Amino acid sequence: MLSSFSGAFMHFRFAFVFITLACFMCLPAYGQPSNDVKRELDSLRSQLDSLKALVATGITDEMLDKVAERLERRMQQLEEKIDASSRATTPIVFNPRTTAFLNFSARMDDRAVFDEEGIAEISNKMFLRSVELDLRAPVDPYAEGIIILAVEDEAGTGFALDPEEAYGIMKRLPILESAPLGLKLKVGKFRAPFGQNNRLHMHDLPWTTRPLVVSKFLGTEHGDFFESGYNPTGVDLDFFLPTIIPGTTAEMNIDMLRGGEIGLTQGHGGDQPAWLAHLTVSADWSNEHLLVLGASGYHNYGIATTSMVGVDVLYKWSPSERRDSRSFVVGGEAFSGWHAFPNSGLGTVTMTPTGWFGYIQYQLSYSLYAGIRVDRVEEPADESKRTQALSAYISYYTTEFLRIRVGVDHRQSDLQTLDELTTANLEINFVFGAHPTEPYWVNR
Repeated sequence: MLSSFSGAFMHFRFAFVFITLACFMCLPAYGQPSNDVKRELDSLRSQLDSLKALVATGITDEMLDKVAERLERRMQQLEEKIDASSRATTPIVFNPRTTAFLNFSARMDDRAVFDEEGIAEISNKMFLRSVELDLRAPVDPYAEGIIILAVEDEAGTGFALDPEEAYGIMKRLPILESAPLGLKLKVGKFRAPFGQNNRLHMHDLPWTTRPLVVSKFLGTEHGDFFESGYNPTGVDLDFFLPTIIPGTTAEMNIDMLRGGEIGLTQGHGGDQPAWLAHLTVSADWSNEHLLVLGASGYHNYGIATTSMVGVDVLYKWSPSERRDSRSFVVGGEAFSGWHAFPNSGLGTVTMTPTGWFGYIQYQLSYSLYAGIRVDRVEEPADESKRTQALSAYISYYTTEFLRIRVGVDHRQSDLQTLDELTTANLEINFVFGAHPTEPYWVNR
């Protein structure tokens, strides 16, 4: 009886030592373990293997006591090292969450192509189009700070450092327990909420180029192949509206921005503050369907007056039983602009260009997406000249951190430099660092 009890107690002690040791070897440390801790873990693993071999061949109480005493001493030392390591690295949690994005693209054209200014040739070349460093951190319980620094290719003539976005978000005021209507206040420089596409950075686009209407109306320096869009300095109020239609969510953005910076002004911008508003109404049902409708408005008054309205739509289907490998997305945006500016000898010149794009995308497998996009735009400087394009693309995700895309587009235009132009693009996006928020067209 005593022998049986002693054997059971011996096995209990062995199990205790085994489980405790395993738990310590699986303990997560704050930050990266030091080399000393790694060596200590390797040593403990080796001793654990030896202990398993002893059990297999038989072990006495005296031998078990010695092994247990030695392991307990080593575990205590390891615990002290892990504790010291965690204390040393705890300040890391106060550093910004950091993500880096690298966008590489190579293009092939059937003839010579130049940038938006008609100076730098961009055809049949490889480009590191942009490198972005995304830094995010809580400022205090009330606010968060975001800085996105971009090193952008200047059409092959060099690189320019630009704060793509740099702003703070006030999530609630200290005098209030909660923000009314979910109000958030954004202050700084940011991609303006005009439509949906303008909010996306280049590495999150489902295509290899920006839509023509976004590039022409909202702004670009070197054309739609390079980074385009409207990212002014100002203040943004973002809040939810009371529900009117059951099952829907309505969100409103109201912005006061520095005027004269939108692409539609064509260098004739007014010097007064600009106003922008965007309304989004979204609904999802059956855990498979998502519909998002939006309307945007912009107005800038001064020596020159610029106004623009836009509508956007997005529908996404993703079956609940195959959400990670099947989806269908269809959407588009349409803009209409009005720009009046004084011109010596001609009085006041008024331009009213329009433009739109639409796209369809189908997810073929977990990693593979295919789609097409159609563009049509009138030149803001001469609305009688139009350009339309048909693009096809295939995107492949090895993981969410590596994105490979091939696209081909063909253009017909009243501009001789673009008419009957065919271009093939290879794009590779590398993402490293903290996991970013994925764009709407990806399922993971």
